[in-house]
Amino acid sequence: MSGRHALVIGASAYPGKELDNAVADANRVADVLRARGFCVSVVLNPDLAAIDNALAAFKPAARTAELALIYLAGHAVERHGSGYFLPVDFSFPPTAAGLRYTAAALNAFVEATGGAVSRIVVLDACRNWPHDPDEARRTSNDLEELVADERDWPNLLLAYATSATTAAGDGAKGAGSAFSNSLCRHLLDHSLTVDECFRRVSQDVVAQRSEQQPWTYSSLASTLSFTDLPRFAAIQRHAVPNPEHLGVGAWTTTDARRRSVIIGVGDAMAWSVGVGGFKQVRYPGEDRLMGAADCGKLLLLAGSDGALYVAGACREPVLDLSVPHSFGLQASPAANGFIHYGAGTVSCLKVDAKKIEEVARHDVGFDVYCCTYMPEGLIWVAGGQGRICEIDPQDPDAPCREIANVRRHVNAMAVAPAGDRVFVVGQSGLSVELNRSGQEIAELLLDRTFMTAAGIRAQLVNVADDELIRQFIFERSKVSKRMHQELAEQLGVPDYYACALAPTLPILAVATQESSVVLLDTRDRQVIQELDVGSGNSAIVSGVHFLSDHELAVVGGRGDVTFFAA
Repeated sequence: MSGRHALVIGASAYPGKELDNAVADANRVADVLRARGFCVSVVLNPDLAAIDNALAAFKPAARTAELALIYLAGHAVERHGSGYFLPVDFSFPPTAAGLRYTAAALNAFVEATGGAVSRIVVLDACRNWPHDPDEARRTSNDLEELVADERDWPNLLLAYATSATTAAGDGAKGAGSAFSNSLCRHLLDHSLTVDECFRRVSQDVVAQRSEQQPWTYSSLASTLSFTDLPRFAAIQRHAVPNPEHLGVGAWTTTDARRRSVIIGVGDAMAWSVGVGGFKQVRYPGEDRLMGAADCGKLLLLAGSDGALYVAGACREPVLDLSVPHSFGLQASPAANGFIHYGAGTVSCLKVDAKKIEEVARHDVGFDVYCCTYMPEGLIWVAGGQGRICEIDPQDPDAPCREIANVRRHVNAMAVAPAGDRVFVVGQSGLSVELNRSGQEIAELLLDRTFMTAAGIRAQLVNVADDELIRQFIFERSKVSKRMHQELAEQLGVPDYYACALAPTLPILAVATQESSVVLLDTRDRQVIQELDVGSGNSAIVSGVHFLSDHELAVVGGRGDVTFFAA
């Protein structure tokens, strides 16, 4: 099977019967379908021959598709339960005898989707018979005939913008039809099934135009979604020993093969955790272990006082950087170096067959909490005060250049595969997308507050009693407007502690302080899914890693690791 294919037809240029929005509606729907992974063919203002050619061209693609969709916007009529889409060369008024020769039967569009695993045909057009009122009334009596025909169409969803015998509104010029506007909005909602999408479209249209009632008939054999991205579910969970019950946040990284995560909880132990279980990583130092990085050649461990050890080697450090308050390590993509970062300093380390050496050290003037490698071997470091600086590890004399200031502490960054965008998350709801020059492109998770019941309760437990918190979460109508406002102000916005990008899919995972991971579509910044990591308990999520496009490892602040798969 070859994925998703759509044919979109829009017709406005009917001589003497022009429509204001049908072509624009078709173009908008086509854009939204492309955003959801469809290969889209668009035909505008077609005559009957052009419609026939478009259907003939669409059939081979639909025959091998997982999902085939046809969207029609223009004039249409319905007679005795049979619908017809009108080409722009149609001669008005319609006659029963001439329809089969001058219009495209709805059956032809349904048949053009034949062979696809699932099929959708959407008619954003009228279903009335404008010429003969008596026949229009008889058409309504023949609706059962139409339904009977549709029972013979397997794995098909047939959506109409309006009821049989009635007209569909085209909308004010330039505003789009009510049906297409709602459809475009709900098509982008990753969380909706196809059935729920059209149910919400119907609700929207009726709310705007009470005289227009969309209808949907479905024989779909499976639950479908318009999202083209995977949905994840938890498959395994491990909790590493945490004898000191530390819960302020774990440190975490992946091994070089991306098959397991290496974590610590701020004591003198490290653990390698995979789906099948976990094992201890030997740390020879006596201070607290603050980070690790695996370049494939070796696994390097960083102590809190700046001493670096090779995992499993002797008790002596391979390098002592003598810096206070080490915060972590980052291995280079080329597996030939590391970045060590901490309180106000960044050290660039070179690795060869014989030794590890420091080739440059930069005093950046702020606490560095994270770093990421950029194209051309450059490095971005970020942390306190919202500062983001660029360093050239190959040139020890090059200055550390400030490239952006996002005004809130930065906890994590993730760079797009092309290197043209960087996603930055941190305290007080910081979640932004920057371009390569450090300019802000967009704010992510806009207007988001605490979303989980556990997260809301954790924020309000010291300012309100349990019953008031319960009502605020589950029965907000019982909370006065003044009290609701006061609690909302106390609630604030969550911190984000980690982020990661899928290797090839447009998915950004953002870890929150309320035991959840939010998955975003990086193409349009829509929320795809929210993963509950804490099973209803509120706690920091310290790390998130894509092991592949369809595997995700999430590390909780207390050292618990949950594996998700799609």
